[in-house]
Amino acid sequence: MPAEPPFPDALTHMARAISDTLARMLPEAAGVDWRSRFTPAIEATLERLELVPREEFERAQGAVERLNREVIRLEARIAALERPVT
Repeated sequence: MPAEPPFPDALTHMARAISDTLARMLPEAAGVDWRSRFTPAIEATLERLELVPREEFERAQGAVERLNREVIRLEARIAALERPVT
């Protein structure tokens, strides 16, 4: 069972906005309701995206940056320990 998207209202709003825009851009066809055709496909596509709140992304990004600095520091220590003693 897929997890609940973090922004269900935002995804629904975005899908409707995209559907409305596409429906306005397409030529009118006799009896074709573009919104009802596009909205489910767009919602399904947006739900498959692995979206996270901005705060969570920034927290994770900060953690990755700290880990990268630590890796650089540890690599320097290892390099210093591997140098032959003269």
